[in-house]
Amino acid sequence: MADNALRVLVADDIASNRTIVGAFLSHLNCTPIYAVDGVEAVELFRLESPDVVLMDLMMPRMDGFEAIKQIRAMADDHWVPIIILSALSGEGDVVHGLEIGADDYLAKPLSFPVFAARFKALRRLLDMQRRLSGSLEQVRAVANGVIDGIISADEHGTILSVNRSATKIFGYSANEMVGQNLRLLMPPPYRDGHDDYLARYLATGEKHLIGQIRELPGVRKDGSEFPLELGVSDIALPNRRMFIGVVRDVSEQRRIQRQLAEDAARLQRYHDESEREQELAMAIMERQVRSDWLRDSAVQYAVMPARNFSGDVVSVARSPQGALYAMLADATGHGLAAAVSVLPALGAFYRGAAGNQSLTVLVNELNGLLCGLLPRGRFVAAALVRLDDASRRGQIWVGGVPDVLQVDDSGRVIQRFVSRQLPLGILPSAEAGISHDEFGWNEASQIVLCSDGLTEAESAGGEAFGMRGLEAALQSTPRDARVSGLRQALTRHLGRQAAGDDVSVLILDCRLDGTTGVAR
Repeated sequence: MADNALRVLVADDIASNRTIVGAFLSHLNCTPIYAVDGVEAVELFRLESPDVVLMDLMMPRMDGFEAIKQIRAMADDHWVPIIILSALSGEGDVVHGLEIGADDYLAKPLSFPVFAARFKALRRLLDMQRRLSGSLEQVRAVANGVIDGIISADEHGTILSVNRSATKIFGYSANEMVGQNLRLLMPPPYRDGHDDYLARYLATGEKHLIGQIRELPGVRKDGSEFPLELGVSDIALPNRRMFIGVVRDVSEQRRIQRQLAEDAARLQRYHDESEREQELAMAIMERQVRSDWLRDSAVQYAVMPARNFSGDVVSVARSPQGALYAMLADATGHGLAAAVSVLPALGAFYRGAAGNQSLTVLVNELNGLLCGLLPRGRFVAAALVRLDDASRRGQIWVGGVPDVLQVDDSGRVIQRFVSRQLPLGILPSAEAGISHDEFGWNEASQIVLCSDGLTEAESAGGEAFGMRGLEAALQSTPRDARVSGLRQALTRHLGRQAAGDDVSVLILDCRLDGTTGVAR
């Protein structure tokens, strides 16, 4: 309803009023239907079935009061809002209009903000009514479809009466069933033992079926057997016994059960195939990421997927001159689709490191590549760092991920690098204004990067881990074990629930000795 144009009947004898109201309605994505008096309004309501009626009161031939009365009578149980638009502001006129069937009143001259607000509220009411009407129709359809067969029989098993559903279930007419023994509806061996069971029950009260619902086979007129659910009640009348059986054909349910079992088997095969594809994709990703560089002694990292495959990518490289390059990338979404978005950027990242490029040059190349490859609406939030231990200088670029922190040996924040750049793949490099920040260090420190999966991870109570949780974990763990400490802190925060997004952390050492890292 919210996305569809409402058809609105506008009844007013003054052309300028109709023009103004029509303009208002056009701005509100509504289609006006015009009537010049009450008689035409009633006729158009009958022909057009509008969603809403806007009714002036003072009109020739038939005034608005009478038109409202007739329209309300035509609508029956289908509610069509009727709003009075009139310059008559007397309390008696308003009350009378509402009493005969109008739902609201707007005084002329109209205020567009008030008119628009009323119509938005009206849209919500109409939308709610349509949903409720749809739900009621579904309930009625289900209730009408669940019609069981009812069969009554005497103490000899002779059928006394049947309803229409019973005749449909078994394929006999009522005349063909009444007067026959219930054995008619049973296949062997139930047919052969029925009389003995009934006599035993009447003599001893021993129950095997009475008062229960059981699934048994039935037999139709054409001789075909089918599964049915049967519930039997014993009614003691003043001078005789009567049994009432309620029968439901469950052939369709059993067919659905078989179908569900087959669908479940197909879904399992699909899941297994998907798992194999995920493993293949993971193997391809692992070959693209230089894992040997991730074992650099100056690097700590963790990648924790929300599912079984992380969409975050953490990459590290060394330039021939010994500079350490690092990238933490978090593509839109998570899992395989997100990881594929980052995959094209890996080659460019490694080439940039091999060429000892500045981050501004490297990020421009990455952004241009992703702008050309990613579909609209997809982008890659990322942070890139270049560390030169020999000069104790670094470069950093942050676009769309949480703040990157520089911390000292105690884990205290020395410097915070806030995201001021757009994520990769949104704007062409010529428009993005890409530039990196420079920083330096005179004491041993660390650079901490993370994805928003860490800071936005919520506890069972809905509290986010946040930068506060990150900084607390950094200060409570020693320098060489901070990734492990972050894992433990996140696990405690989440409790038994899983993270809602992929979580990645990358920690880089800013060294004083000027030596490059070696593999651990």
